[in-house]
Amino acid sequence: MGAGGGTALIAIMLQIMHPSIAIPIHGIQQLSSNTTRVILFWKQMSWPIILRFSLLMPIGVWMGLKVFQGLPVEIIQILIGSFILFSLALQQLAKNRNKDFPLWGFYPLGLITGALNMLVGVIAPILGVLVIRKELSKESIVGTLGFFGFIGNLLKIIGFTIVGFSFMKYSLAIICVIPSGILGTYIGRIGLSKLNEKYFLILFRIVLIILAIKLIAIDGLEIDKLV
Repeated sequence: MGAGGGTALIAIMLQIMHPSIAIPIHGIQQLSSNTTRVILFWKQMSWPIILRFSLLMPIGVWMGLKVFQGLPVEIIQILIGSFILFSLALQQLAKNRNKDFPLWGFYPLGLITGALNMLVGVIAPILGVLVIRKELSKESIVGTLGFFGFIGNLLKIIGFTIVGFSFMKYSLAIICVIPSGILGTYIGRIGLSKLNEKYFLILFRIVLIILAIKLIAIDGLEIDKLV
């Protein structure tokens, strides 16, 4: 599913992990995935877009860390659930888009992405919509998105390390999540040819919507305790 995998992963991780643990570890797994894409598509990347996107991102990471440290767990869960629903809606609206996202827009987009990466853990679905341009080949789009994920997750890991998050403390989870992601990619490639893409997309989005609603209503707003 490309960008859909990271979204599903953070939603599932939040069912068993505190956001302050899930988001940094999710960053490690995503960094390993995107590093591979960067290596494979290095020559096809759109560097004019990448340079604009990366310039202000460190400031966004700093801003996101400042906000993240002061937010209650419930608010973070509501933010992530809402962001998943917003991403799915934007993907549908983008099908009717006639104009490309302007090049100057990647400056503020990098700033916003840096901040949101610290808060919601995954912004790839929205970036995937905005980076599609008429002059870019599919290889350029995949490679550029891969670098977005690479630089975003690298800065995220650095940011959480600076504020004292101990990745070594969760080394077992990290050791498990990286190879399992590689295995999942292999299984996905095998299963892709055997599945009806249309119906699989519908099922996948339904699962994401259910997880997002749970994060908002049950984990965030705790509606189950009010009933």
